[in-house]
Formats: sequence, C-alpha cells, structure tokens
Amino acid sequence: MPAPAPNATGDLLLPMRFMVVGILTLALLSLTYVWHLPLLRGSFYDAHLLTFVHVNTLGLIGAVIFGASYQMLPIVLQTPLAAPRAARLSWWFYIVGLVTFVAGIENGLPLVLGIGGTSTFTAVAIYVGVIAGTLRTAPHRDATWWHVAAATTALGTGASLGLLLALSKNVGFLAGLTLPTLAAHATLMLGGWVTPLLTGVAYRLVSMFTLTEHRVRDDWATYELWLTAGGAWILAASLLLGLGRWVSLLGAVTLLAGVVLFVGQLVFLYRVRVRHSPDVHIPFAFVAMACGLTAAALLAWGFLTGRAATDPLWLAGGWLAIAGWAQTAIQGFLYKIGPFLTWMYRYGPLVGIQPVPMLEQLYSRPLALAGGAAWMAGVVLGALVPFSTAGWLPDAAAFCLGVGGAAFLVNAVRVARHWLGFAAISSPIAPMAGAHR
Repeated sequence: MPAPAPNATGDLLLPMRFMVVGILTLALLSLTYVWHLPLLRGSFYDAHLLTFVHVNTLGLIGAVIFGASYQMLPIVLQTPLAAPRAARLSWWFYIVGLVTFVAGIENGLPLVLGIGGTSTFTAVAIYVGVIAGTLRTAPHRDATWWHVAAATTALGTGASLGLLLALSKNVGFLAGLTLPTLAAHATLMLGGWVTPLLTGVAYRLVSMFTLTEHRVRDDWATYELWLTAGGAWILAASLLLGLGRWVSLLGAVTLLAGVVLFVGQLVFLYRVRVRHSPDVHIPFAFVAMACGLTAAALLAWGFLTGRAATDPLWLAGGWLAIAGWAQTAIQGFLYKIGPFLTWMYRYGPLVGIQPVPMLEQLYSRPLALAGGAAWMAGVVLGALVPFSTAGWLPDAAAFCLGVGGAAFLVNAVRVARHWLGFAAISSPIAPMAGAHR
C-alpha cells in the first residue's frame, strides 16, 4: 500500500473540523433516536421528520464526506487540493448553514430556513469549486475520477433544488412543484451524489485494503457509473417534470442495475483478496451493500406497483439508503481511514526509531464488531417501523442504533488519543506490519 503524506491537504485541521461535526452529530443522534424513530410512521414532508433526515444527511453524511474528500481525494487522485483557503472557508458556511437550516425546519421559521439554505448552498458551491479544481489538475482520469466528477455535478444540481425549497418556504413560489422538487432533490443527493462517490472511492480503497489493485475491472466500474448516475438523473428528471410512472421506473431500475454491478465487483475483490485475515470494515461493507441493494429494489418496486406517495415503502427505502447504505459504509471506511491516517501522522516518523503499534491496536476490534452488529440490527428494525404499529419496535431500533453509535464513538476517541499523542505505545510491533493492517 502506498504511504500517502498525512498532510495531503496542507491543513490537517480542515478535514478534522468536518469529521468532528459528523462525530458530534452521531453522538447527538445516538442519544435521541428513541424520540425520532417513530417519525418513520408519519408523512415524509412532516417538519420533524425533515429535521431528522437533514440532521442525518447534512450533519453526519455530508460533513464526513466533505472532510474525507478534502483529505483523501488528493491522495486518491494524486494531486494537491485546489484552493485550500476556499476549502477552509466552506466549513464556516457549512456549520452556520447546518445549525440555522435545521432550526428553521424544526421550528417553522421560514426566514431562518432561508438563511440556513443559502449558507449551506454557499458551502456546497465552494466545495464543488474546490473539487472541480482538484479534478482538473489530476494526472489521470480513471474510473474513480469520473465517479467523483459525476457525483460533484449531481451535488451542485441537488443542492440548487434544496435552495429553491428553502427559499420557497418564504414566498411559496414552488406551490404544486414542492413535492416533485423535494423528491428530485432527495434522488440527486442520495442517488446522484452519495452513491457514485461511495462506489467510486470504494473501488480504490477496497482494492488498497485487500491488495487487489490489479483485479479492479475498470470497464465494470464505468458501466456501473453510467447506470447509477444515469438512473438517478432519469428518475430525478421524471419526478421533477412529471414524466410518468414508467419513466420513473426506468430510472429506478437503471439505478438498481448499477448498484448490482457495484456489489458484484466488490464481492469479487473480497473473494480474490491477497490478505484473507478478517478485516473490521468487511462486515460494515457487506451490510451497507445489502441495504443499498434493498433500498434500490424497494424504489423500483414502488414505481412498478404504482405505490402512492404516502406508502410506507418510500420511508423504508429512504431509511435504508441513509442509515443502511451511506452511514454504515461511512463507519466501515472510517475504521480503516481514521486509524491509517493517524498511524501515518503519529507513528510514521517513528518507524525504525522506537516501537510502534499496529493499526488495529489504535482501537478495540471486539468493540467495533459488537457495535457494528448492534448498529446493523438497529438499521433492520428501523426499516420495519413504517410497516408496523408495534410500540416496542422503534424503541428496540433506537436502542440498537444508540449502542452501535456509542461503540463507534468510543473507538473514535481511542484513535483521537493516538492522534493527539495521549496514548502510550504498549508493545513493540513490527512497524511495517502495522502500516499495512
């Protein structure tokens, strides 16, 4: 595995600021799931449910993706981050936008919502400009490059629709287009941005983790991108322009086909991996892929069977896409990325000078697996909430998610202690072995 410079962005505090927002949001969610999971039984346009959704998407998924992008894309694309000063500025707009946007939705304050939407959109616009500049200077345009480019394009468009929704709360100019715009916004953000970005980066990271870089099929990855991104755009256009159920079904099926192709390639990479020792991120990856497949299948099934907008199937699919697909994948990859970057920053300079730990010694593997199992159980139970009136079900899902989130947070603190130099080196381990675990 290549040893990337830990300060690839030129400012380690930049990605860490976004990561801290994501981790604090997960801590908040872990404490409040018990009050929010019952919302999955209501309307998807309910103000409280929209608040919960945006805390998950903006506060956790978006913040982590922004931070990870600023740190990892220069490594993955082998080029410096463009406009780091602008990237630092994006955090300030992002945090102000997150707080005011969520407060505006929850409390029904159109002016505050408009301010939050504008600030968030400004942060996204800066991010899009920085990533576009970084892509422009990349020496190679491989499958990952095209995935990032497609995802960034969808993010800009999806965020623009989100801004229209926020501003329309003041004036009401969208009127009857509000729900179609909301549906297109969600489709582009989850299907057009998060999905291609996760799949594109997964090809690179998983092949690095499993030492299978030479086994990645670029043609499969290209077909997958055409299907996932193309399907998301077809579906978003159909929902926004009212092109009908069959065009929406075409987009959903195309998106599903792309996810199937991605899962097939990753299963192949795990099957032929050089290192067959168990890896902590693998259970998270497989559960995330299963949730992604299920969410895409529910989407296609909903259009095939002509389900009404109030059908619980849509809420279950959205939950699996957010908590099951995106958040589970993020947790799994952070268990690799966080310790690796920490090891490079804290112990890389000490190799050959003093004993250094292995990557898995920076956190508790049993706690990670136990927490992952609890989180995965919570995701499954949460997906059943929209279909059931059982009072115990959302409580059980909230308990499992809280336990899973708490386990991840404890391990994040353990890794952070190494980053800050507060953790002692406990045993003399071969340094180069540690770098590749």
